Amino acid sequence: MLRSSCALVLVAAAALAAAPSAAPEGPAQAAALRDILPLQGLVAGSVAVVRDQADLDALYYLADESVLGLEGEAEAVFAAYEAWEAEALVLVAAYPAEPDAARVFARFGLDFFPGEFDPDASRHVARLETGDWAAAARAGRVLVVVLEAPDRESCEALLGRLEERAAGFGR
Repeated sequence: MLRSSCALVLVAAAALAAAPSAAPEGPAQAAALRDILPLQGLVAGSVAVVRDQADLDALYYLADESVLGLEGEAEAVFAAYEAWEAEALVLVAAYPAEPDAARVFARFGLDFFPGEFDPDASRHVARLETGDWAAAARAGRVLVVVLEAPDRESCEALLGRLEERAAGFGR
């Protein structure tokens, strides 16, 4: 009986190890979102947890309304990066499911980016009226946004690193 119990425990442990891990929720999710932020260029002390629109507004005014859907179960982190001799601002948000992230990506993109934006695409990079560059991409249930970057090269490089690190979030 003892041998069969040990075998059963080993089989259960193997099944749990093989199962995709669910993304954490609450404070643990915020910590996991921080792990998406690349360390290279990260401005020390700039990372802030964003749980709702008021938190975001205190850091960066984006819109009069919650275009990022930061209410309910969504959570985000905000950070600043050194980009050449300037700074780039980043927001990483996690949503309950991929369709939620896709919906927010489409809504945000249509509101934020000037000119052509394809809501069905998985990423978008554009020059803003201010001359800064901005970008957004979705990776599963995560939305990554570069809100301001001094040039296209640094914007795309930062977006690419964020996309790579977000690809496995919650899987």
